[in-house]
Amino acid sequence: MMWAHALWTLLLLCKFSLAVLPAKPENISCVFYYEENFTCTWSPEKEASYTWYKVKRTYSYGYKSDICPSDNSTRGNHTSCSFLPPTITNPDNYTIQVEAQNADGIIKSDITHWSLDAITKIEPPEIFSVKPVLGVKRMVQIKWIRPVLAPVSSTLKYTLRFKTVNSAYWMEVNFTKEDIDRDETYNLTGLQAFTEYVIALRCATKESMFWSGWSQEKMGTTEEEAPHGLDLWRVLRPATVDGRRLVQLMWKKASGAPVLEKALGYNIWYFPENSTNLTKTLNTTNEKLELYLGGKTYWVCVVSYNSLGESPVATLRIPAINEK
Repeated sequence: MMWAHALWTLLLLCKFSLAVLPAKPENISCVFYYEENFTCTWSPEKEASYTWYKVKRTYSYGYKSDICPSDNSTRGNHTSCSFLPPTITNPDNYTIQVEAQNADGIIKSDITHWSLDAITKIEPPEIFSVKPVLGVKRMVQIKWIRPVLAPVSSTLKYTLRFKTVNSAYWMEVNFTKEDIDRDETYNLTGLQAFTEYVIALRCATKESMFWSGWSQEKMGTTEEEAPHGLDLWRVLRPATVDGRRLVQLMWKKASGAPVLEKALGYNIWYFPENSTNLTKTLNTTNEKLELYLGGKTYWVCVVSYNSLGESPVATLRIPAINEK
């Protein structure tokens, strides 16, 4: 009899020593997807043994409570659960506690507190237009549709990111919109002339820590301007027996000029130093020109032009033959 009792006690002790409670749910994070669901996740993401969870909520500022439906991700090692309308109340403050259970017992998380205003996540805006404004230089106007699933009375904060088409680097500006118009606009200034930009937007309610995803990217081009300038250089050939020499002039649009910039043509004039009354003028659509000049010092000037005007003058001095 004593032997049987000792064996039973030993088996009981072994059972308790082998019991492994589930890990305490930690790192609870909740997001209110506006008018869609209130979803919470937690860790650990994977248990050593089969574990099921119960998510307890208080809402209506603590006057009501419920449990996340068992058919909504809390069965069988799932570590997330969503509360669905119509029991999502906003604005409101919720408490959430997660209870983990396996064959060996139950353990509860700490109680966490959530203000829905602070964890609201809304849809991204939809950009429908990125265009220049006639007569306004180096600017595009972005127009977009305010998210349908966003609190009507809320001020929305925005991040607008932009880059030139061929760049890998984004720049960002932040702003808020207090009006509740369906269509919104923003003027993005300080851009390069006649340059194509890629634009994207995201938004959030003013009190929330969670941003929407980025909108689909939209492209637009700033207005064209007069050409920005030219880089001008020359190649001097040896003088001929009559004292004349061939000067090969070459130019290209200046460094930093808009990628899309195109000139309709080029005006060239040249004259001997201190003799502007002997100025000669030429026009070409090429980016090079050959001149036969005498042995004196000459000045050469070149401008490019388009339908909006001329570039600044590019000037080059051609030294005299005997100049060292």
